[in-house]
Amino acid sequence: MKICFDNEIFWTQKFGAISSRYFYNLIKTLSNNNNLDVKVFAKFYLNEKLDDLSKKIVKGNRIKFKLPFTGIIFKKINSFFLDDKIKLYQPDIIHKTYYSNHLKNKNKSKVVLTVFDLWHEKNSNMFYRPKEYSLKISDHIVCPSISTKNDLIEIYNIDKNKITVTYFGIEKFEGIKIKSDIQNYQKPFLLFVGARGRYKNFINFIKAYSKSQKMIKDFNIICFGGGNFSSDEINLFKQLKIFNFIHKDRKNDDQTLLNLYKSAKCLVYPSAHEGFGLPPIEAMSLGCPTITGNHPGIMEGVGNASAVFDSNNIPQMQRVMEEYLYTSDKLNKLIELGKIQSKKFSWDKCASDTLDVYKKLLD
Repeated sequence: MKICFDNEIFWTQKFGAISSRYFYNLIKTLSNNNNLDVKVFAKFYLNEKLDDLSKKIVKGNRIKFKLPFTGIIFKKINSFFLDDKIKLYQPDIIHKTYYSNHLKNKNKSKVVLTVFDLWHEKNSNMFYRPKEYSLKISDHIVCPSISTKNDLIEIYNIDKNKITVTYFGIEKFEGIKIKSDIQNYQKPFLLFVGARGRYKNFINFIKAYSKSQKMIKDFNIICFGGGNFSSDEINLFKQLKIFNFIHKDRKNDDQTLLNLYKSAKCLVYPSAHEGFGLPPIEAMSLGCPTITGNHPGIMEGVGNASAVFDSNNIPQMQRVMEEYLYTSDKLNKLIELGKIQSKKFSWDKCASDTLDVYKKLLD
């Protein structure tokens, strides 16, 4: 079977975001199957992880940064490159990595699309349907949770038989050793992973933290990924008088993420909307207890192995964090349950379920 992936997510995300990690691990795992010929057609890409894959798989080159006002030019070049390679390669399956309308000629290939979540559609005041074209040209859709599947049916009126849930796997951090010389943050810390804007509810999290003199005294907050703090964030830290207690790790690599998971008092994941929510499952697998928002997509992943709160209820967030952070028995129970829960998810299972989708389309 010949399978190709486009460049889109690897042009958009330079490092570490959940969607590019998903595709990297899916491609890596599928390519281990000798019966599959897997290719990524990306004339130019920014994503650092893609360099870890063989050049037999990845057709293209990474650039370290894009110059201002060149984005449209690069997108057009990548689009022409993709069309040309599809004509020559004639894949059985084209797996789209994002929702643009760049794929114009699929020939006889079957098209699969992964939809991660529908936050934009559910929270727009207008009739906003950014995925409509990609959904229309797709022969099948995979998504990471029943929650996302239900949203697709409700918002886009997709036939339920055209959608398959394939749960994400978790990073194994293979070949990476835990370093003893990680940056010293002087006291125990609460970990926040990923983007911080909008529905990620980072602001509610730090407001809840700032209301607790106990937490301020005993814990720092460390952020991984999500870019540097904005001027608005820094001003808010100062306004809440917690500027000296919130830090952004300078590195964005797997070594650092592994060290932070293993060293954190807990992961706090206050997102109000997720297709699935990968960081809590990764944290659980490494013995890091989690405190998360109660969105259905997150709950499908964490099950009963996480402390939960309403991400829009700041007093409740503060109360739940204090309850678990200062009750060692409860925190230890979360660690125990988390290790069990995380074993339900693997990239091997994700790739196997996705391959079943491909095979059914070709029958």
